[in-house]
Amino acid sequence: MLSSLHDFIERLEHLRDLQQVSVPVATRLEIAAITRRISSYPKGGPALLFQQPDEYPFPVATNLFGSQRRMRLALGLDSLEDLTVSFDAILQTLPVQGLTGLGGLLAGHPDLACCRPVTVAHGPCREELVPGADLLQFPFLHNWPDDGTAAGTGRYLTLGQVVTTAPDGSDPNCGIYRCQIHDAHTLAIRWRRGSGAAQHHQQFIQQGMRMPVAIVLGGPPSLTLTAAWPLPVGLDEVSFAGWLRGASIPMVACSHGPLQVPAEAELVIEGFAEPDRPLVEGPFGNHTGQYDPAGPAARVTVTRITRRRNPIVPATVVGPPPQEDCWMMLGWERLLAALLSRLVPGVRDIRMPLPWVFRSSAVISLENPSPHMVRKTVQALWQL
Repeated sequence: MLSSLHDFIERLEHLRDLQQVSVPVATRLEIAAITRRISSYPKGGPALLFQQPDEYPFPVATNLFGSQRRMRLALGLDSLEDLTVSFDAILQTLPVQGLTGLGGLLAGHPDLACCRPVTVAHGPCREELVPGADLLQFPFLHNWPDDGTAAGTGRYLTLGQVVTTAPDGSDPNCGIYRCQIHDAHTLAIRWRRGSGAAQHHQQFIQQGMRMPVAIVLGGPPSLTLTAAWPLPVGLDEVSFAGWLRGASIPMVACSHGPLQVPAEAELVIEGFAEPDRPLVEGPFGNHTGQYDPAGPAARVTVTRITRRRNPIVPATVVGPPPQEDCWMMLGWERLLAALLSRLVPGVRDIRMPLPWVFRSSAVISLENPSPHMVRKTVQALWQL
């Protein structure tokens, strides 16, 4: 069971699946260029640990999930196929009729209920308080030349797990969103349309209130993955990550609002998403191989940063596939394989070749195909 990024990296080093880079490397473009080259190797290449990113005292880790082997390790599995089997066993006990209400059904299942997060008083993520809550003290990367050229800086938190709740403290959400650094105390975060954080922010805006936000770097590898996956509405990512690793995740309270964050995180950034005056985020070099154009994003004011005594800053680099994010989505593919076989009659399996992962494309295998079955299956899949 992996509890933290430190645990993960130690295990990778033991398995000789980690390449340490001890020479100075620039956080602007150079780390990203090295990472892209390594992660495009046929089997994903090794994870990378940059010991001297510019003048910063904290190392940067990239390509952590960029192979099938490391995905298995992060999830504690002998094979990713085991994830399909385990998830299917849960679905078989539930009255699953469609996506509506699926998250609530899963959240109430005994196997997931027993892995709900537990609150603890202290944790390594609170060992040090960063003076002045200064974002510029950390080696956050600038990945592509035109990133952030519309406003602010080109530096991003790319593996930040953004934690939010509804105004009454209910419906916790943990998702990975692009977090662009505008200055030492300001972030621009562009929520995905329809995401949990976007809905929460809209609720706060309607009440004219600032929304408490926490951005987590590190913590259990299983939580980084569930934060990246589009889980059903009503299913708490932290509980699902606990189920994946086979044990509840210890959480500590934030100083503002009802938020909780993983006690074993490397770095916790706390602040407020303002109800007015959005910022411009972007452009951003994305997994399509093109820049996402600049657009409006939430303005987040940073009020507090805490960290481990010796934090490691995780980051990911996206671009034309295959890259690390393609491997990360293979876990979601194995969950989909179990879900689709329950929701769409005749579907036996689904595969997403790495270049297709983010193109809404997949290969579907059918059980005993019959006339017109392909058309009916495609129609059902698009409806989902």
